[in-house]
Amino acid sequence: MAKADMAKRQRPLTVDIPRPGDEQPVWSRVGVIALVGFVVGVAWPRLAGVRIGPSVPGDLKPTAETAAASAAPPPAAAPPGTAEAEAKPPEPAKNQQQVVVGPGRITRCSDKKNKKVEDCGELQFDPIALPRLKELAQCPAALGADGKLPIGFELNFEKKEVQVVKGKKTSLPASTVSGILQCAAREFSNVSLEEVPHKYRRYSLVYTATFHPPGAEAAKAEAGGEEQEQAAGTTTSETAVSGLATVSWDTALVRGAPKEGDVVMRLVRGTRVKLIGRQNDWYKVEHRGKTGWMYRGAIGL
Repeated sequence: MAKADMAKRQRPLTVDIPRPGDEQPVWSRVGVIALVGFVVGVAWPRLAGVRIGPSVPGDLKPTAETAAASAAPPPAAAPPGTAEAEAKPPEPAKNQQQVVVGPGRITRCSDKKNKKVEDCGELQFDPIALPRLKELAQCPAALGADGKLPIGFELNFEKKEVQVVKGKKTSLPASTVSGILQCAAREFSNVSLEEVPHKYRRYSLVYTATFHPPGAEAAKAEAGGEEQEQAAGTTTSETAVSGLATVSWDTALVRGAPKEGDVVMRLVRGTRVKLIGRQNDWYKVEHRGKTGWMYRGAIGL
């Protein structure tokens, strides 16, 4: 027994060194392991409908219904004559108070010594006054008014003041006149006289405003009569006016007679002319001693 143990202890020690080829992994086994991992970690949850992470926010992931709705064309408007179109109420017709205002007339002027001057010349106050006077149609006191009201103005260029005064021979009630004059005073309270050319210290002017109640046929006849006569070419009367105007077109023609008269002058933009008469849409002007007729659009009136 002791001899046998001794023999085992005396056996030579051997060391096995592996070859280079024996240390390489078996790629077939690696591929199998990777395939199994993919199936377990990725493919199986999707096939089974299991969510393994947060979903895309709803505002970034449009649904099929939203996409279909955005792609659909807008609904077409209902054609005239259908029940839907007929159900829509018509727009109300315009039925408003109307005011017709003519050009202003200078009744008096005075110099620095407050002395009356016989020849007042012209004063370009119509472009300032007429638009504001037409706004009197919105005055509460003017609602339902039917008649004429001369409205006077006292212009003091020394104090740069505009005062509204009552004219003479009005056909409106006293209470209505008082309310309209108060509205006119407010309309002209912020008027500046800085850009109004003038020669004398004070001027007195009067404008005649004709008021027509809403829906009055007379308003249409008077307010639109001038345009109808202009279109028909039947108005031949000339109205005297006074004031200055500036040519607003690049080249404005001045004719010997309104509309179809021979051209007597050609005036360029910025030229100042004197207004001495009016016939429909044509103004009689004077420039450097020559007179003629110019269309109102050429001088911004």
